[in-house]
Amino acid sequence: MPTAAGVPQYRAGAGDEAAMANWRGQARKALLKARIDMPLSGRIEAERSICQFLTKTIAPSRRPRQSCIGFYWPVQGEIDVRGVMADHIAKGGAACLPVVVARHQPMVFHSWTPQTEMMPGFAGIAVPAASAAGVPVLPVLPDVIIAPVVGFDEKGYRLGYGGGFFDRTLAAFDHRPLVVGVGFAHAELKTIFPHRYDVPMDVLITEKGVRHFS
Repeated sequence: MPTAAGVPQYRAGAGDEAAMANWRGQARKALLKARIDMPLSGRIEAERSICQFLTKTIAPSRRPRQSCIGFYWPVQGEIDVRGVMADHIAKGGAACLPVVVARHQPMVFHSWTPQTEMMPGFAGIAVPAASAAGVPVLPVLPDVIIAPVVGFDEKGYRLGYGGGFFDRTLAAFDHRPLVVGVGFAHAELKTIFPHRYDVPMDVLITEKGVRHFS
């Protein structure tokens, strides 16, 4: 099975859950290293292309101008889409950030603008200051969720950090937001051996273009 650079071949049986979990951990580690080690010039160009594709994907002509878009605060070399979100807000849209309430629980989304004060939240990831301070904040429901990918496969399944927050959050929604994954093209795998509860992305954006899965 073809693998991304640095990712080991999976050699156990298809039903060996322990072996699959071990392989996902190794794949995650290799892909995170590849992302951090990207040459700066290539990374800047790739991010620029990804943000341009993302801007077109969420454009008012494709989505309602008032769409609330959930995104993420970039960590560990993730693609920074804050500029795209600021532009979306300037055009009349809204944006929100995920907030971890507790381990093994769905995340909630709180409103964000470029003027929002931020503070460290779960795992040191920045969240709106009121959320971090425990001030009651009314959650919002995103129409679109932009999800960072550590890796992805040809069927649209996303390899994340292994905490399960993303899929648990989607399962808790009464509605199904459009899920747009963003990542670098080098992170593609033949399969991530998805769990039965994993939710595939609707759209994937890399520097090479936009791919639709649904």
